[in-house]
This record gives sequence, C-alpha cells and structure tokens, in this order.
Amino acid sequence: MAKSGANEFTTLFLENSVRELDIGVHDHEIGNPQRVSFDLYVILEGASKPEEDQIDMVLDYEFLSSSIDRVATRGRNALLETLASELLDEIMSPAEIAAATVSIKKLDIAGIEGELGCSMTRIR
Repeated sequence: MAKSGANEFTTLFLENSVRELDIGVHDHEIGNPQRVSFDLYVILEGASKPEEDQIDMVLDYEFLSSSIDRVATRGRNALLETLASELLDEIMSPAEIAAATVSIKKLDIAGIEGELGCSMTRIR
C-alpha cells in the first residue's frame, strides 16, 4: 500500500471470529473447550488507494484468521492475556503494520451474565 501522508491510516480488521478453545484457570475449565470470540485490528500508515486494484498491492488481511488458528493450536493457555500477547506477536509480524489491537472474549461464562475478556494494543 502506498503511503500517502503522516496523518492517514488504514485499519484492517476481523471481528467476531469464534473458536472453541481449552482455556482457563479453573478446574471446571480445564479439558472443557469454551467458545472464545476474537476481534483483531491492524493499523497501516497511509489511506490512499492501491496503485492497482489487485490483492498483491495490499496486505492480504486473511492472515488475521490464519493467525488465530496458528496461535490457538500451539498449546493450551490458562490466561486470555497470554493468548492475546501471543496473537499480537503473530499479527504484528508484517513490517508494514504500525499498530494492532487484539480483543478476546469468553462467550459462555457459568454464573456470569455477559462476556469476559481482555484487550491489548501494541504500537511500533
């Protein structure tokens, strides 16, 4: 993507991507996969149209979904914070990404109305 100015940014995102993961610190969570929702946002400098209307002119943001799959299959995490940090490492690997935010929510928490989660942001 061509850079067009210091005050212009493009945000690519994936929202409400749900996976079943074995995650949590409580005994009743261990070995019992839970629905977890991911919202990922990456920020790139510039907000101009690509030189050509072709996928190889931009960051192919399907990598957001595959990043979740790669990180989620590495092994069990007890904490959402650990998972969020590892996912940030993964999605910030392309050099053109200036910042990223990962938000993760457990969707089905026994005894709690609502969704619990954590959000982390990194800026280069």
